[in-house]
Order: sequence, then C-alpha cells, then structure tokens
Amino acid sequence: MRSTLRLSTALALLVFALPSLKAADTASAANEREYPASIPDLKAALQKAGAYNGARLPTLEGFIQTERVQLDHYQQPYYEFKVELVPAGGGKTLVRVKANVSAWYSDPDGKHQGYRVLRSNGRLEDDLLDRLGNYLAQNKPTLVAPPGSPEEQIAAARAQRLEGERNLADLEHKLEALNTATQPTTGKFIAVAKPNIPVFDHPAASAAVLLKAQPEDEFEILENRGTWIRVKLDGAQSGWVKSSQIQLNVPASSDFSVAQDKMVALPADFTIVRESTYTFSGDWIRLKGKPSLFVWAQPALHIPNNTGESKLRFAQAIFTERYREATHSSDNSVQGIVVIFLDHRGGVAAASLDDIGSWLDGTLTRSAFLRKCSLDPPAEFAQLPKRTSQPTKTHSRASFKRPSE
Repeated sequence: MRSTLRLSTALALLVFALPSLKAADTASAANEREYPASIPDLKAALQKAGAYNGARLPTLEGFIQTERVQLDHYQQPYYEFKVELVPAGGGKTLVRVKANVSAWYSDPDGKHQGYRVLRSNGRLEDDLLDRLGNYLAQNKPTLVAPPGSPEEQIAAARAQRLEGERNLADLEHKLEALNTATQPTTGKFIAVAKPNIPVFDHPAASAAVLLKAQPEDEFEILENRGTWIRVKLDGAQSGWVKSSQIQLNVPASSDFSVAQDKMVALPADFTIVRESTYTFSGDWIRLKGKPSLFVWAQPALHIPNNTGESKLRFAQAIFTERYREATHSSDNSVQGIVVIFLDHRGGVAAASLDDIGSWLDGTLTRSAFLRKCSLDPPAEFAQLPKRTSQPTKTHSRASFKRPSE
C-alpha cells in the first residue's frame, strides 16, 4: 500500500514538473532562428530593429528567470543583445540572440552592493526575432534576392562563402589586435588626477557609473585596453576609467599626497554615539534646507587639557572620512556634514560637502576652509583663523528637522 502511494505521489510531481521543463526548453530553443536572407541584409534589418543598442527595462519581472531572485533588491535594470549570424546555406542565415540583463543590487543592510548579471527568460530574444521576421516579410523585395537559376544560386552561394571567409579573416585580425592592445597588468597602482572622476562598469562613456573616484583613492590596474584602464574595486568587482584621467605610480611628494595627508584616523578623544540624515533647518546659509549627515560624539573617559583643539581635530577627521563615504555612494543625497559634541560645554561644527572637497583636493587651504565652516560657539574650537566679517546666525544643536513619517 505504501509503495503504491509513493509511486502515485512521484507521478503527480512529474506531471506538474513537465510544463515548466517544456517551457524552459522552448525559451532556450527560441534564441535562434533561420531566415532566408544574407548576412549584410540581416545586419541592416537588425540595425533598424535596435538590436545593437542597449536600453533600460521598466522592470525585471517578466524578463528574467526569477528563481531565487529577490526582485525588490534590484534597481535600474538594463539589457543589451549579443547577436551572432551564421551562414546556413541555400541563401539562408541562422540568427542567434542572447540578451544580457544586468541591474544594481543592494541588500537591506547595504553591506553588499553592485551590478549583477541576471538570466533572461527568453522574452527579449523572442521579441527581437519576431520583429526581425516581421521586418523581413515587409521588406522582402529589397532584402531577399529571387531564387534565380541553379547557376545563379551557385554563384550566390560562392559569393556568400567568400564574404564569410573575409569576415572571418577580419575578425581574426581584430582579435589579434585586441590581444596585443589588451595587456593584463598586476602590481601597478594608479590614482585619479582630479576629484569625482567616474569609474564605469564597462569601457564606454555611456556606461553606468559605479562610483566617483577621489585623488586619495588608490586602484590596482588589472588591464589596459586602448584609452581605457580596468581597475580592481572592492571584492571581486572591477571598473573602467579613462587613461587620460589617472596618474600612474604617483610619488609621495606629488599633489596626490595633499589629499592623502588629510586621511587620518579618528582621534580617540571622542566616540561616535549616533549618525542620522536630516534636513538642516538652522539659519546657516550654506546648509539651510539641505539634507545633511548629523554625527553625535561624546567625550572619552580621559579628556585632554585642550578640549577645543581636540574638537576641531575630531571634526576635521569626521569631515574627511564621511566625505569619502558620501562621494563613493551611487545614491548619495547628503550635501553637508554636522558634528554635534555632547560634553558639558557643547559645540557644533558644520561644513558643506563642496567645501570639504575643495579642502581635500588642495583648492582651499585649511584656514580658508575653516572660515567657510560654521563653528558654534567659536570659543569651543581652538586655533581658529580670524574671520573678515561676522558670521550669519549659526545653528543650534537642534538645527534640523526629522523627515516626515
């Protein structure tokens, strides 16, 4: 009795699985079709059908295989086609199409981020092949030559074979040139020459920007390809940067060291107890009404004698570190940083992201940068440069408003 029950259960599961297996096979087989047209004619038709231009997808749902894929963790889906044309004889050509789908992934904790490649379910390929077939049917007189006599068909087949051989030789030549130009490189490091240089996900100015590099960043070179350099990013990721925008093997005495010198560890005099992003609602004009990162810091057990100097040193370190984090984020909206000290004497230091960047790249001196900051009250921050005029009304510790729930 038990054996019969197990057999029935297995048959039922097999029946339910067959439709999905059949659908998967159909999607796979639909990625290639044969058309009665030459390779040049098909290239022209594919060009008109938009096969060589990538585009954004409105959503991933319905276009990819969603098994073990959490769609709500992906944004900005994009696709592009890989098309292969193979002579099939008899005046026909086999068209193979594969859709490469990618999207920006971010888990709820923000620990794992980056572009990921997803598997197409065949819908994009089917749609392109359908449009190609419709176009060929509507333009048959201009795209497909009449069969003609057997002698004409033989001559056409020979011409097509010669064209295929020429295309093959041309591709081999391009591959050899590419292998010569593409030189894997290891052990060399570069830095960008200016702030906010884009690092792309593939070597094209129209590609998605993975991050914006700063002069203090250092990247290992993975590959040279013409005017582009592939560099190593966090984890297994890599990106592309224009070779005209980098400095190779930057010496310690160069301008690059200006930004490097400002990258110091956080002083141990204060400890961060909280960080949140709010709209700045104080009267300081440089940040008024703008989203800002608020950092609360409490003193350590042993406070140095010169507390004001320690506060200034800690604020500068926070400005530097949080600026790097903000400018390296693809979805950053913060325009300023505010440090609030929770000791018995208090004190608030604030700076705009633009001013911090100008200070880090050497455009502003330290004195000029501090004059642009809001330091309240000024007496709490030692060794302040003299201001040429009285500052506008500064913010208080409560100079922000929480976003509406």
